Amino acid sequence: MTKFSFLLIGTLMLVCNVALAQNITVTGRITDKTTNDPLIGVTVFDEQDVTKGTVTDANGNYSISVKADATLKFTYVGYTAAEAPVRDRTRIDIQMEESALEIDEVVVVGISMRRADLTGAVGSVSSAQLQEKPAATINTALQGRASGVYVSNDPAPGSDASIRIRGNNSISYGTDPIYVVDGIVMSSGFSSINVNDVAAIDILKDASATALYGSRGANGVVVITTRKGKKGGKVSYDGWFGWESFSYKIPRMNAKETYDLRVDAFANLYMDQNPGADRQQYITDITARGNAAAIFEEYEFDAVAQGKSYDWLEKVTRGGLQQNHSVSFSGGSDHGNYFVSFGYYEHEGMIQNSDNTRYTGRINLEQQIKPWMKVGTNSSFSRIKTALVQSSVFGQSFGANPMYEPNDEDVYMMWGSSSQSSSHNPVKTLTIDDNRYQNRINSTNYINITPVQELNIRAAYSLDYRAQTQYTYIPQGIGQSLQNSLDGRATHQKNEWLNWQWDISATYTSTFAQKHRLSAYVAFNASEDNSEWDSVQADGFPSDEFSYYYLNAATKKTDFAVGSDFQTSTIAAFLQRINYSYAGKYDATITLRQEGSSRIAEKYRWGLFPALALRWAISEESFLKNSGIFDQLNLRAGYGIVGNQNIPMYAYMSLYRPSVSGTTVSYNSDGRLGNPDIQWEQQKQLNIGLDVTVWNNRLSLSADYFNINNDDLLMQRTLSTLTGFNNTIANVGAMTNKGFEFTATARIIDRSDFSWNVNGNISFTKNKITRLFGDVQALYSYGGYTNSEIQRTGNLFVGESINSIYVWKYDKIAQQTDMDKISGMNLAGRIVRPGDIMVVDTDENDVINDEDRYVTGNTDPKFYGGFSTDIKYRGIGLNAIFTYSQGLKRISGSYEGMMSSAGLSVGHTDMLNRWTPQNTGTDIPRAYAASGRFGFGEVDWGVQDASFLRLSVLTLSYDLPVQWISKIKISNAQIYLTGNNVFCATRYKGFDPEGGDDYPTSRMFVTGIRLDF
Repeated sequence: MTKFSFLLIGTLMLVCNVALAQNITVTGRITDKTTNDPLIGVTVFDEQDVTKGTVTDANGNYSISVKADATLKFTYVGYTAAEAPVRDRTRIDIQMEESALEIDEVVVVGISMRRADLTGAVGSVSSAQLQEKPAATINTALQGRASGVYVSNDPAPGSDASIRIRGNNSISYGTDPIYVVDGIVMSSGFSSINVNDVAAIDILKDASATALYGSRGANGVVVITTRKGKKGGKVSYDGWFGWESFSYKIPRMNAKETYDLRVDAFANLYMDQNPGADRQQYITDITARGNAAAIFEEYEFDAVAQGKSYDWLEKVTRGGLQQNHSVSFSGGSDHGNYFVSFGYYEHEGMIQNSDNTRYTGRINLEQQIKPWMKVGTNSSFSRIKTALVQSSVFGQSFGANPMYEPNDEDVYMMWGSSSQSSSHNPVKTLTIDDNRYQNRINSTNYINITPVQELNIRAAYSLDYRAQTQYTYIPQGIGQSLQNSLDGRATHQKNEWLNWQWDISATYTSTFAQKHRLSAYVAFNASEDNSEWDSVQADGFPSDEFSYYYLNAATKKTDFAVGSDFQTSTIAAFLQRINYSYAGKYDATITLRQEGSSRIAEKYRWGLFPALALRWAISEESFLKNSGIFDQLNLRAGYGIVGNQNIPMYAYMSLYRPSVSGTTVSYNSDGRLGNPDIQWEQQKQLNIGLDVTVWNNRLSLSADYFNINNDDLLMQRTLSTLTGFNNTIANVGAMTNKGFEFTATARIIDRSDFSWNVNGNISFTKNKITRLFGDVQALYSYGGYTNSEIQRTGNLFVGESINSIYVWKYDKIAQQTDMDKISGMNLAGRIVRPGDIMVVDTDENDVINDEDRYVTGNTDPKFYGGFSTDIKYRGIGLNAIFTYSQGLKRISGSYEGMMSSAGLSVGHTDMLNRWTPQNTGTDIPRAYAASGRFGFGEVDWGVQDASFLRLSVLTLSYDLPVQWISKIKISNAQIYLTGNNVFCATRYKGFDPEGGDDYPTSRMFVTGIRLDF
């Protein structure tokens, strides 16, 4: 090689080294990935030299001088950190993604703590996830979003979905979680919360997490953190309209099919009573117009002859409409922030006159008064008006005679010649005025003092005030009034709930020797719940014109009815909690809560409830840290005791109510014997969890196992009336509740112009009663016509679920060849002839009695969950959310009634395949116009599999290009089309496996827009 060659190579190497050593100026713009808004105050720094850093300006722009081979890191409160290698680039634009997990502060019982310090089993749902489903309430938005959370929808306007966390943990008292909104505890009325105000939701599921709330968190806690302002200013609008229609209609027999069913049912009864008679002659007689033996009326003959079939549902239903509008204003500076919002929601239900309207307002303010003092308020107001309709409207119209023309004149419904006084004309029932109004104020006001850097003292006073009034008027000319000689009835009822909460806490946080982090919390909490109600009822109004507005017009002064009650309960608690972390590898949380409740008998009033949680960050160990596989591998374990005091107030006392007759005052028991030995119900909870993230956060997995042992269960026991009482509340028995929960999230494709994310969760839960009291193995629920018949539900059996269904086992449809065997059996007075249901003689003693019943299943799912997929290509997005439930049983009263029809009530089309001498290979019994047989409701044949897979949400969205909308001062604009409840795959024969049969479940198509200015 020549000298020239060496010189050339040396020169090139020198140039390269100089180039690499030289600084270059990198500029760029940082924006929100969802809204495209500029982010102000984002920290930008060189990951290898943290002394080189800057922040973005008011337009989200930055400029920094770094080496050509540097790596830039971008951090911002409330957003996931991002990084980008420079690689000689002079322009780097970044879109940062908001994450609930990055909202660092969460407020619990007056303590402001890091989200990372919420150790234990905690599920999180971000505001972005909540917005994927147009929903008016928190519970509905949560469906399918978090493992261990089971949500059942209620489609009626003004109603809310029910929610359970990790199944059932009490026999009688307490299944619902509590909600904590910016630190204030709420136990009911969650539909008043505007979903658009929510920044993040944390679901606390195990003892270590719920220990912060004590007894009120025994069934889980839903912690809601509302939005705060950020630096700069922002105006946002989110609005949508939705149109509802029936998602499913139970197939009913038409007029001709109902006509034939009645003929068959009466003919079968006649032949049973008259063996050997002429069946066809009997049918001729009962279907002849003018014949005294006819079982049809002229209007029914006319409808069938004219080929008409009437549907009363069309007279009382309509296309539903929902609309939701929310506008917010937010901003902030280095010294404070603000968030102000207004919301409007309206739901016109599918049943006429059923409506719900909600107005909401919120103001969240926070201000740094001094470097060591911060004050703030999170306050909201809501007003809800609900127009209610009687539940009978849907049932009566659905079950109406298809041969009976709809009208608004008849008082009672008709089947044959019978005017059914218990079945009111649903069209006239719609004239009942029934309106409910609710006003609610929530306000949490706090002061934070930091006398020294490591110590934070916080005091907060919270108020939750709710006032509800309901006014009802039953007009004179409808069945509900005539049947009881009311001559019009007006009812006014007023309820008030006031909860105040006082919290004070001190938090000490310190890091020492670089590897040790210690956080210690000490807090005191006191709260008081007050409730009161009063009502007045007046009868006898000369006119319906004034509805419920003028009670003075009532003429039956002696029939006035008034009532009232006042109740107060209190809770006080001391909380000590220590979080210790070593080198980011090992974490331990110890919690100790002393709690006193006024609901518990005085000598047992105070309880001590400890909890311990441990975490091992295995991925931080030297043998895995540089493996290139695990971004995170955490093993968690926790154990704790939680108390439950969710029983009626004053249960430890025998209460008496005064009554006056003339001048004599007497005191009458309310029926409950006070128990001075009532203690805390205790839940001993074990939780073991594993969190795994791999491939640069492309795949995340989380798994939890829980085992809850519940002792000293609080339940109501029936007493002999000889005691002078009929019930008492006592600590009785024990039960277990076990399960597994799994969550997975995958970023399959993650490019700037194309992304595809999927996530899913599945939960398994199973509860079992392990002890009742003494040697008792079963407690039965009695009812029915004689009040002495064992019911299908409400029974308690040792070794079975608390929600068991107890019935006879279906054997077969009896055939003529079975009659010899059946004739030799004791059927407890039942009739079994060819075509009737026969049950299994379990103990094979030729006697059918209660000993032959068995537990066929329960109303809890074996597993449930949800999964979703989210695809985005440039500005186009496609999102789908599925929810599912498997293994639960449900009893559909509607379907059972239809399958027992004798043509004098609405029949299901399944009855077209009923048993006849020509159709013996069926499991549908024959039609029969009398009682005395084994019915669907008594055998497991009628207990339905309510498993389902539902496409809950399907959304197509489009983000308008920034270059289009920026000209009119809009930073983000998204339009979207959504289908809610698009389809539901199920074998359930009722209306809906979740919503039940009381109100029609709907399918809704939504169009909406989101704007940011």
